[in-house]
Amino acid sequence: MASTAIAAANIANFLPVIMSLKIKAAVESNLVIAKLLDRRYEADLKYGKGVDVPNLSNLVANAVNTAQETTLNDILQNTDQILVNYWWETAVGLSDQHKAQAIPPTLDALAEKCGYGIAEKIDASLGALFNAFSQSVGTEGSALTADVLLSAYEYLNLANAPAKDRAWIFDPESITDLMKIDMFVRSDYVPGSVMANGWTGRSILGSPVYITTNLAVVNTTYHGAAYLHKEAIALIMQQAPRARRYEWPQKYTTVVSVDAMWGMKEMRDTFGCWIRTRS
Repeated sequence: MASTAIAAANIANFLPVIMSLKIKAAVESNLVIAKLLDRRYEADLKYGKGVDVPNLSNLVANAVNTAQETTLNDILQNTDQILVNYWWETAVGLSDQHKAQAIPPTLDALAEKCGYGIAEKIDASLGALFNAFSQSVGTEGSALTADVLLSAYEYLNLANAPAKDRAWIFDPESITDLMKIDMFVRSDYVPGSVMANGWTGRSILGSPVYITTNLAVVNTTYHGAAYLHKEAIALIMQQAPRARRYEWPQKYTTVVSVDAMWGMKEMRDTFGCWIRTRS
């Protein structure tokens, strides 16, 4: 007669592994770029493939000469065209079999990821414009310094960019560089303590600092950070992210998708400065 409990190996097939109803979703980037740009022209796009934005040139002053006719300004006026040339979607399908067998939150969780996929693409397409700015500071592969950021600040000041609505957009490695620069962390330069509060709510030279891991990679490994005024780049969302859920009978599949249509353009080149980063 057996006098011990059944061996663990002999009952292993009877011991199930339970699937959790809580899903661990992949970590998402902090998407910050789209909300910092110029969206004024969006309302003008009632129909059509884009918007022509009139440019109003400055006029020149002439000395008054009562002996001749008034000199009238005759300066060519141009337009900037913003075309809606991005139409992207993120979609996933779940078969009828998988719907019946998968844990309940699966389709909803996939739908949320579709929304993030489109938002990430919009943000990435905008960040890819940073290295097109004609003004740039820093050296790829080298840590940021106070002089680098002061040079970017000077560029926007020389361009008469308003102090309001400027922003710094950095990758995490650049934030690490900044934490080593006294003038950006010491309380005798700026109020508060970066060591205690991190970079939440921090500003540099009066402009807020934003951190994202979704900056475009330039020259294989270096991220393109930026210091800009919102009017440097215009964004038009002709179709805001749209979520849909529908049956595909031929495939015995339920599809969830999110799509969006947008266009963007660099409008004021001198209102932006590309910041080369160390990684």
